[in-house]
Amino acid sequence: MPIRTRLVNARKQAGLTQEQLALEAKISRAYLSNIEKGKHTPSLEVAKKISDALKKSIEDIFFEIDVRKTHIK
Repeated sequence: MPIRTRLVNARKQAGLTQEQLALEAKISRAYLSNIEKGKHTPSLEVAKKISDALKKSIEDIFFEIDVRKTHIK
C-alpha cells in the first residue's frame, strides 16, 4: 500500500482533518496535502512529527516493508 494511502487512512482513523493534523505536526496544511497526494516526500523529521501526532509508529505509515515467505528445507 502506498505511503499516501497509509497516511490518509491513519489520519481518517484518528478522526482528524488535514488542518488538525497539520497543526498537531507543526507543518502547513498545504504541505500535508502534497504529502498525501504523493507530490512531496517528507523529511525524516516531518515524518516523525506526523506519526507522533497520529500516535502511530513511523514505520507503520512511512516505511514499506516487503516481507516474503521463504521455504526452508
